[in-house]
Amino acid sequence: MKSLNPVSRHRERCRETREKMSEYLDGELEPGAVAAAERHVSRCPNCRRLLANLSRTIGGLRRLGEQ
Repeated sequence: MKSLNPVSRHRERCRETREKMSEYLDGELEPGAVAAAERHVSRCPNCRRLLANLSRTIGGLRRLGEQ
């Protein structure tokens, strides 16, 4: 059963979003999951920062592979 506590719900959304960040960046999520991730990241500074860092890391690794 989902918690009615807003803090617990937010933490659960954070966990769910973080589990899917790589798939999100790779364009592998279904449209509904993309919308949910984007909605959460727009409201959560911690997940937004984590997504930005992951995106930079993946971009850097891709550039290394091109050399």
